[in-house]
Amino acid sequence: MSEVIDNQMIETGVEQPAANEAIPLEQRTDVTVDELERMSLPYSAELYKGKVVFKHKWPPREIIQSNIHAALKAYLRHNRIGYITMETGFQLSSDHANELRFPDLAFIKRERVPKDLRRFPVMIPDLVAEIIAPQDKFERVMFKIDDYLKHGTRIVWLIMRFRKTREVMICTGMEMHSVRDVLTAPELLPGFELPVSKIFEGFPLPE
Repeated sequence: MSEVIDNQMIETGVEQPAANEAIPLEQRTDVTVDELERMSLPYSAELYKGKVVFKHKWPPREIIQSNIHAALKAYLRHNRIGYITMETGFQLSSDHANELRFPDLAFIKRERVPKDLRRFPVMIPDLVAEIIAPQDKFERVMFKIDDYLKHGTRIVWLIMRFRKTREVMICTGMEMHSVRDVLTAPELLPGFELPVSKIFEGFPLPE
């Protein structure tokens, strides 16, 4: 079911926008969510005040994504309380037509799944996971986390790998704290446990 949700939530049209088509996409500051949907880009691109920001392709990110997705999918198979998505676009507010976020993973409670899954939904995921890649600017990542929490996301998992440590920063509207042993989220995922070591399983060793 999660694959169906994933596919439907990123389904878009193929019509290309006419306005400003001569200007390279990455140089524009007036792109809207509707226009980005029509472009149907083959890669993830977020919108910040009308400016397109492409997400860096980093192979270890996919390893971490897959590990977390597999654990959550197994949990949700026995606890049918919601759905997990990867690389799905979310418009955080209908008042901001030029803002779009593509979390690495997102959990949505079953009762909150939008009826129209053909477009980027105007909604806030209940839980978001973001994986920091070496190319990511930490300030932008923290801005994005603040944005999620400000609009109503209850928990953000910030996945970080340093040379000697691998950890998850748990961010809520009330606090931030680091976890290096077992990742849980009892407020949203009662009974879910994922050893942090399993998140990084298959991750390349440091140079």
